[in-house]
This record gives sequence, C-alpha cells and structure tokens, in this order.
Amino acid sequence: MAIDKTPSGKWRVRVEIGRDANGCRKRKTGVFPTKREAKAAEHLWSELARKNVVVRESMTFGQFVDTVYLPQAKTRVRYNTYRMYVRDLKLRLLPAFDHIKMEDITHERIQAVLGACSSYKVATNTRDTLRQVLNEAVAFGYINSNPATQRYTMPKREVYPEDHNGDWLTSFEQHDAFIDKIDNELFKTIAVLGLSLGLRKGEIFGLNWEDIDFDKRLVHVQRTYVNEEHGHKLMPPKTKKSDRYIPLRKSITKWLYELYERREKPTGAICVNYKGRRANPRVASHRWLAYVRKNNLPYVTMLNMRHSFATACLMAGMEISKVSRYLGHASINTTVARYVRYKAEDMVSDFDSFIE
Repeated sequence: MAIDKTPSGKWRVRVEIGRDANGCRKRKTGVFPTKREAKAAEHLWSELARKNVVVRESMTFGQFVDTVYLPQAKTRVRYNTYRMYVRDLKLRLLPAFDHIKMEDITHERIQAVLGACSSYKVATNTRDTLRQVLNEAVAFGYINSNPATQRYTMPKREVYPEDHNGDWLTSFEQHDAFIDKIDNELFKTIAVLGLSLGLRKGEIFGLNWEDIDFDKRLVHVQRTYVNEEHGHKLMPPKTKKSDRYIPLRKSITKWLYELYERREKPTGAICVNYKGRRANPRVASHRWLAYVRKNNLPYVTMLNMRHSFATACLMAGMEISKVSRYLGHASINTTVARYVRYKAEDMVSDFDSFIE
C-alpha cells in the first residue's frame, strides 16, 4: 500500500489486491483530489482485497454494486457524476442484474437491457455506467473480462431540429445586442461571462475577480462551482485542459472593469446574489430562463451561451484549435461535433460572399 502526492497536487493510491491466474501480483491504482479521499480509498480497497475467493465467486451484481462499486465511486467521482451512476443503476441495471452472479452477466443479457432503452442517449449512458461497474469488477478479480466493452446494437439516434434546446447567437454583434437588452446586474454578468468566454455553468459561478487580469485582458479559468451532496462547492477543473486562459474583448473588459469599480473593487465571486454571496447556479439558471421568457429575449440557455461563443469565434475567422483550447476541450473533434452550430441564414450569406 502507498499514498504519494503527484506533481499536479493530487494524491495517488496504490494497493495490492491479490494475484491473477498466473500468480502475478495485481495492483489497483487511483488518483484523488485530496489526501483524505485517497486514504478512504486505500482503506476500502485494502478491505476488499482481503475478501475470500469463495465470496468473490458467489457475489451477485447487486451485492457488488452495494458493497464495492458505490462506496469507492463516491470517493472518486464528483457528486453529479455519482448521481447519474446511481440513477442508471436503479432504473435499468439493478432491475435486470440484481440477483445475477457477476460471471453470468453476458453479452446477450446486456443487449436485452440496452435494446429496451427508450433512446440512444439513455442506452449509451446505461452502457457507460455498466462498463464502469464491470471495470471495477475486473480490477478486483471478480470477473476476468468486461462484457460491457463489446459492441452492441443501440436504439436509433434521435434527430432533433437545431433549435430544440433553445436559441443561440452566431456573432459577437448578436452577443452585444443581446447583452444590451438585459437590465438585471446578475443576469447581465452571467451573459457577459457565458457569451464572451464560453464558460461552463459551474465555471461562470466559480469565477473570482482575482482571476481577471485587466491589464493583459486575460481570464484564468481554474475552478468550478459544482453541486455536491451537502450543497455547492468550489472545486478544481475536471481535466487539465479545463484549467486555461481566455482573452477578453476590449468592450467586455471595459464593462467588467466598470462593474469592478462600481462594487468598490471586491475580491471573491463575480456572480453574486442580492446578499453579496456567490450565486447558486441551479437557482440562478431557473430564474434566468424565467427572465428571458418574461422579457421576450431569445431563448438562450447557459449551455447555449457556450455554443454561441464557439460559433461566433469561428464565424469571426478564428482557428478551430484556438477555439477548442478556449473551451477547455481535450479534442478538436468535441468542439466541432458538439459546440459549433451554424444557422442556415449565416451559411447563405457566406455562400453568396464566395460566389459574388
């Protein structure tokens, strides 16, 4: 057993969990944001490693989930991710596999569960959760291989109209016109940060004044405000790519600095409620949508602010690699596939400019 600190400041755990069929030692390794979580994982894994082989061979899927998977997942993943795993387990996986022995979970049985899912997305999420569970089962020696990694026939992908989840703005001129119509300080601040920086919702509410360098016109995104079991909590970004710097346009820098001076140059959260405390993302998100409807503004959700930023950057001629970096994506493919959304009228204008 060993716990050591990594160069990134996180904590790595290594625990011997027995031997494989060839007599070679098996080791489980994990990385955690805090030493306390690392110690909890070390204790849990060590206890599991001492379990009798007979117990392993007779363990059902439901027993494994309750005694092994969920306790260690709770220390390893963020609360929202944990909640999604629990949801998939309760709704689809435990009803199908609860009393089935681990080694009896076959491709055929998994296919039956995935085929019964209501949509492609539900099936994909269910398979991903099952794959996580069975990966742990392989790591601890309960099964030899993970059948959830095999190929499956999924429900057909849904085809939605482009505006099915709200509107989006494709140019910085549209962004500015939209922002000018907002007369609520908190909502205006949210729109400025979301549209001008392409931040995720948790990043908008996690941003502090100290993260803005007004002289260099740079914003350092280095934390997110996420929902945990006992309320929201400031956390480091989920990935290395999410810790990033984003440039500010001059007009946005000016607006933010005026807000900074108007508030008498405070420290801490930029998005605050009427009490001056960091605003709650969930509450603010609901009130934002109500505000948009009431004032007959384009129905731009906080997620679509991020889409709007990506599209506006590309419409302005920015390289896709830079846009991907500003969004904190690990791959350009994610940027293109999920966040770039052109409107038909924009494409007509572009086409006309090429041929005329």
